[in-house]
Amino acid sequence: MKKLAIIAAALVLCALPLFGQKQSKEERAAEAQARYEAALQALNDKAWVLVPTEYTTPDGFMETNTSNSLYLTYERDMAYGRGRFITDNAENNMGEVTKYDVNVDKKGNVKVVMTVLGRMWKGTYKISMRKGDNNAEVTFTPSGNGKSFRRFQGPIEPLAGASYQKIANPI
Repeated sequence: MKKLAIIAAALVLCALPLFGQKQSKEERAAEAQARYEAALQALNDKAWVLVPTEYTTPDGFMETNTSNSLYLTYERDMAYGRGRFITDNAENNMGEVTKYDVNVDKKGNVKVVMTVLGRMWKGTYKISMRKGDNNAEVTFTPSGNGKSFRRFQGPIEPLAGASYQKIANPI
C-alpha cells in the first residue's frame, strides 16, 4: 500500500509541469511586439547590443553561438565588437561610427546601415529586423584587402537591460 502511494505521488509530481499555464497566441504576439518596439527604440537611441545566437562559418555552415562575450554594441557614438565572425579579428574592438542610418519601411521592417572605423576594425554592417520581433540578421562587409563578408543573427536589446560580458581594454 505504501509503495502504491509513493508511485502515485511520483506520477503526480512528474505530470505537474504538464498542467502549467501556457501562453496564448495573443500573449506571445504581444510580448514579441514589445521586444520589437524596445529594439527599435534602442536602435534610434543608439544604445543597443546584439549577442549573436547563430553565425555563418567561412565554409558557409550555420553554427550556434553559446558565449555571451561575443557581441556587437553601439553606445555613445562608438561601436564595440568582439568575435572573429563579428569583427573579422579576435580582438576587443572599438571604432567610431562614421555613418548610421535607420530606416523603417511601410510594413514596419527595419534596415540599419552602420559604418565603423577603428584601428583594427573597418567595415559596414547591414542590419535587418522584421516587424514584430527583435531578432536581427546582420551582414558585415570588412573594408579593404578583398575580405569576404560575415553573417550572423541574434536579438537586439536595449543596452540598459542587456546581458552580455563586455571585455575591458578595447583596441
